[in-house]
Amino acid sequence: MAHYSFIKESNIKHSREVVMKHIKKLQPLNYNKFMWWRTHTDKVVPLGKRAPLKDRILNGEFDPSSYFWQAQFALYTALDKIDLIKHDHQLQLEILAVDLARHKRLMEDFNKEEPARLEALYDAFVSAFHITREELEEKLIQFPGTILNFYDSCCMFMRTTPAENRKSFRNRPTKVVQKVVKVAQPQIKGKRGRPKKSKEYSL
Repeated sequence: MAHYSFIKESNIKHSREVVMKHIKKLQPLNYNKFMWWRTHTDKVVPLGKRAPLKDRILNGEFDPSSYFWQAQFALYTALDKIDLIKHDHQLQLEILAVDLARHKRLMEDFNKEEPARLEALYDAFVSAFHITREELEEKLIQFPGTILNFYDSCCMFMRTTPAENRKSFRNRPTKVVQKVVKVAQPQIKGKRGRPKKSKEYSL
């Protein structure tokens, strides 16, 4: 039963409860004969690259693609339709045909959209915090929290220039640069009626 192996336990990545929790966050779609396999939408409307990074994160633009959860939902829908005692191989194929095709199409959509969202996330953080992609990937892999938590961490510990970021990554204190401020003195005319020059004081 090759087709039934499609819904074996190893293909289901999350429990029914977790899948339904994510599905309930999505908006059901009306039937569309051109996109019949899609049952829900995440309602995310991109704000654009010029929008503040935190607003884009809160908008859900970098969340995992909802097509994955729709595909998982298709697996559970298929499981609910099958009776291994009553349904023979041919009948299983007929019952599962739509769900098998839906899962395949949804995973194709996921494999297209997920890399695009990840690429957008990389571009946004590299631009906002002036770090290299390699440094960002290393930090993301090690970070245990959400994307919003990671953003807050970046705001606290990262600087605004590449050179300062590299020092921050090495846990070195930021160098304090002395500023020279000119303090204006009252203009006192010299012997020839010329004002004396102001003195410089180092802070």
